[in-house]
Amino acid sequence: MPVIKTSLFGLGLLSGGILLGGLLVSIRSQSVRFWPHGTRNWTFWLGWTAWIVYVGSLFGVAYLDWWSWYRPSTLLQIASLLLLLAGALVSLWAVWRLGFRESAGLEGQLHTDGPYRYSRNPQYVSYVTMLIGGAVIAGSWMTVVLVLLGIVWFLMAPLAEEPWLRDQYGEAYEAYRESVPRFIGRPSQRPVQHEHTNASRRDDP
Repeated sequence: MPVIKTSLFGLGLLSGGILLGGLLVSIRSQSVRFWPHGTRNWTFWLGWTAWIVYVGSLFGVAYLDWWSWYRPSTLLQIASLLLLLAGALVSLWAVWRLGFRESAGLEGQLHTDGPYRYSRNPQYVSYVTMLIGGAVIAGSWMTVVLVLLGIVWFLMAPLAEEPWLRDQYGEAYEAYRESVPRFIGRPSQRPVQHEHTNASRRDDP
């Protein structure tokens, strides 16, 4: 078991490092993009393979290293479970409204309804919430380390996405960006239009 746990932890670090490295390249470079992918190119398959390995390693480490660092109190366990549940519900709602294609980083439409009326990145907010809840209830320092990699990715991802979205949707995205907070906050009173703007219309006047 210790060998399996250590191996999974190493795989989680490696896959998390690949994801963060690709994200940093996307933030700094306009010619090389690992996120968003736009199309199903080699970065799409590399990125989602890394995500599958990362999530699988995270679950495996959490299970094998459960409560090895500390045992959370009953109250803390309940709070963590509530965070997990709330995050899961919001993420399902957000994926349903945005669609699997756009959620996977492919070209599609600009959606500003549902949870996207209140946050430009409700999926990321929900995923961070679930990661925090999972890390607390697991009581494992290895799990915390892997969770931190995921949280950093979700917090940095908009820096790579926003220039791409601006190129895709033009003024419609700019109006949306000015009206709705990136993560959590108070939306402005300015009405958001173009709730389902297709990328093919980005050059329209």
